[in-house]
Amino acid sequence: MTVRAAGFYYDIKNFINDNGITAAGAVGGMGTLGSDCLYNIDHVKLYGAELEAAIRIRDTFRATAAYVYQEYEVDETGFEDDRWTYYLPELLPKHKVKLMARYNVWENGWLQLNSRYVYERKTQSGETLDDYITLDMGFEQKFKFDGIEYMAKCFCGNITGTDYEEISGYKMPKYVWGFQIGMKF
Repeated sequence: MTVRAAGFYYDIKNFINDNGITAAGAVGGMGTLGSDCLYNIDHVKLYGAELEAAIRIRDTFRATAAYVYQEYEVDETGFEDDRWTYYLPELLPKHKVKLMARYNVWENGWLQLNSRYVYERKTQSGETLDDYITLDMGFEQKFKFDGIEYMAKCFCGNITGTDYEEISGYKMPKYVWGFQIGMKF
């Protein structure tokens, strides 16, 4: 078993904030005091921590769990009263969790499950996107033929059919099915 912990801290002076919604002429844009899409934030701090644990039981089972926490502080700019003003760090989720498990079903045949939780977060227009959980499943088989190593994968992303948006206004597909073939020379 391995465990990893890391902290991060960004202290940014003169952060250029992209605020495309407020640009005069932008779709739905209202224009704000000549923002011209960009404006300066004197001081932004982005900080947090990451925790990860991984376990391996013989050569048949592997699992990883990871958690990320992030927070920010920002100086006021005077644009806060405008309903279309946002801060890029504000669009990041405060909490994220990833889980992954791989089980060796037979020689070089791996069944894999991945799950991801993303906490609610703000949108550029000030609304809140809901938190969501997705579950993905796949199978990978490696084999050799005539001295060349091949790999075949099939997978389904979001097997629970969760309705969610990673970016406001763009619904993610209900299911994503796929098949992949590869070879190593």
